[in-house]
Amino acid sequence: MAVTSAAALVLVLILLWLVNAYIPLASDMKKIVNVVLVLILVGIVLWAINTYIPMAGSIKGILNIVVVIATCVGVLQAVGLWGDLKDVAKNFTSYRIVRRHRINHPPEPHEPRA
Repeated sequence: MAVTSAAALVLVLILLWLVNAYIPLASDMKKIVNVVLVLILVGIVLWAINTYIPMAGSIKGILNIVVVIATCVGVLQAVGLWGDLKDVAKNFTSYRIVRRHRINHPPEPHEPRA
């Protein structure tokens, strides 16, 4: 089993190298292929860690959550949606709703220039 996962890992790394160095693709297509190959790579590495490295279940759970969140952030950044998501979060926290009415917070006062 370990030989198979190592072979798959090497194969994905070779594919990543070939796509980025030698195979002519449009930039958008190259980005999508890179995202897919990196997702496969992260999955293989996480599976190998969970299978072959002995550790407490709680630590494995935390590791899995951190890797999944980091992978999601990386994919959102790769496809250009991370900035939009940050803007939505910023707009969501900039107002509050009282009795079904939106109330905007006043802007922060600027300090006078000396």
